Amino acid sequence: MQNHLLTISGAAAQAIDEARERPRVLHLVTSFEAGGTERQFVELLKRLDRNRYDVRLAALRVEGAFYQEIAAAFPLIPEFRLTSFYNRNAARQLARLRALIKGEGVQIIHTHGFYDSLFGAVAGRLVGIKVIASQRHLQLSERKVHAWGTRAIHRLAHRLIVNSEAIRQTILNSGSVAAADKIRVIHNGLYEADDEASLNENLQAASSQERQRRAHRSLCEELKLSPQVKLIGMVARLVAVKGHQYFLEAASQVAREDERVHFVLIGEGMLRSDIEQQAARLGIAERLHLLGDRKDARRLVAGFDVSVLTSLSEGLPNTVMEAMSVGVPVIATAVGGTSELVNDGETGFLIPHADAEALVERMLFVLRHESESREIAERGRAFINSRFSMRRMVEAVERLYEEMMTSPL
Repeated sequence: MQNHLLTISGAAAQAIDEARERPRVLHLVTSFEAGGTERQFVELLKRLDRNRYDVRLAALRVEGAFYQEIAAAFPLIPEFRLTSFYNRNAARQLARLRALIKGEGVQIIHTHGFYDSLFGAVAGRLVGIKVIASQRHLQLSERKVHAWGTRAIHRLAHRLIVNSEAIRQTILNSGSVAAADKIRVIHNGLYEADDEASLNENLQAASSQERQRRAHRSLCEELKLSPQVKLIGMVARLVAVKGHQYFLEAASQVAREDERVHFVLIGEGMLRSDIEQQAARLGIAERLHLLGDRKDARRLVAGFDVSVLTSLSEGLPNTVMEAMSVGVPVIATAVGGTSELVNDGETGFLIPHADAEALVERMLFVLRHESESREIAERGRAFINSRFSMRRMVEAVERLYEEMMTSPL
């Protein structure tokens, strides 16, 4: 009996020692609302090697549909609700986060957005642990407070992850980071949801062209449209920086040129009412379909005849990657890291931002030159699927953790 107890005690001690050897990494996020940044960190949390890392999670707000995808792994998440960075509540929340970091023996804090990066970087520095912050935008806004906060994050973080070379160069040009080695470019990983498995399984044996026909037919059925229509769509939050006004201006002109065309917007946001009103003024309300936030956006995009992104500013747009990965012709504005994904005329089409006329020209070209556009889309599909896997993204993050654990503060 005594030997049995000694064996159990020995096994428990070994498990504790092994746990202690794993670097303890706290991920701090803002929320789990639908968005490109949120999709990337949720997929990262699913895939990090738990045998090598003791992964913890905290959030400023435990809200949003994406949380359900990781709820089983992280059932109880500490929440640090902020109403401002300048009040007593912010000081209380900062003290709570510092206590959590100390109490759980966190060695690295890894943040993912602007607000959580600023909050987490301050806490990490005060405690004296290593800080990895993230930036997925060229410019958060034109507000001075955001510019100040961004510079503060750059100075406080020991390493800064960006998802495009364009963001890296912008930061270096700003002078807010002295050492170029502090910034690491880790491209987004291509997301394939489990709930899309049936789509992939059913279409795996079919040609790319046949896959698109089936996806197109399925989307037309949902929209109660004839399969003969042409669908031009965009996946983006309904906010000003995504440039929906230019999409609608171009759509109204294309609609006059081609009566087969309907337009699909996937995403939600504060500009929904404005978009509906603009569509009504332009006379395309009956040909515009707003589907809101959709977890199956990639499945829907596979049914587009053309996928568009009219952003005025971008980091590395997931929506462009996802459309290219399923062989849909892409037209996107040449901003941020988009040109790292799209080689104009070779793997897709680039246009100037805020230029509805250029967008009209490219939309009509794709609709009128289907064979050539399909060849370009196929090259885009091969490029994306060979270079932007989720596995590569996760491995790059894990290599950074190993580097951080062996380098001095």
